[in-house]
Amino acid sequence: MKIIGIIPARMESSRLPGKPLIKIGGKTMIKRVYESVVNSKLFDKVLVATPNKDIFDHVNDFGEVLMTSNKPLNGTERVFEAYQKINGEYDFIVNIQGDEPFIKKEQLSDIISICKKPNQICTLIKEEKYSEALDRKSIMKVVINKNNEAMYFSRTLIPHQNIKKKYFKHICIYAYDPITLKALISLPPSSLELSESLEQLRWLENGFKIKVKITKSDSFSVDTKEDLILAENYKN
Repeated sequence: MKIIGIIPARMESSRLPGKPLIKIGGKTMIKRVYESVVNSKLFDKVLVATPNKDIFDHVNDFGEVLMTSNKPLNGTERVFEAYQKINGEYDFIVNIQGDEPFIKKEQLSDIISICKKPNQICTLIKEEKYSEALDRKSIMKVVINKNNEAMYFSRTLIPHQNIKKKYFKHICIYAYDPITLKALISLPPSSLELSESLEQLRWLENGFKIKVKITKSDSFSVDTKEDLILAENYKN
């Protein structure tokens, strides 16, 4: 099975502008992500997809990067555009977020382990006990069914009044086969997506299944100044 890892990155984040080039522990966020993915040795090809020349020039100094169009695109659309531009066909495409500087080999291995038909979309979750940190809106929470498929994603704590006080945190990494990815980018924004600002709800509203695997390895996305402060003190 051939698998490609594509890391979408752009400078225009509304909550933390220019975050791919922000340094954490002396190394840019995008370089941390890229090196973690390449060093895992789990992928047949790894590249960064960006519309920004600053990111392109930076990544080009140490790795493979592809320039995408500068029209407004979300991460999924940017991954698809990049996939269309490369030479070669792959069984699965793994979308590794450019703001996950602490992504681990174990997590990449976990998602690849469920990259198999008939799974349409794959992602990771981690079981967490309640803490005030879990309340942060930058941390997505998930509820799943008995088939290990996502039922709903939210920025607020779900389920409400959880008796066990255990939750599933979403690890923002996705995998899809090329046919599914092409179908996803043709879907219009949905009401739930707009309500939560979470694209994966668009997929669920349109009947796609999202297979999840529980990972024991932790990481988090850096999406705000508060997250950046946490990242500086995080032990990778």
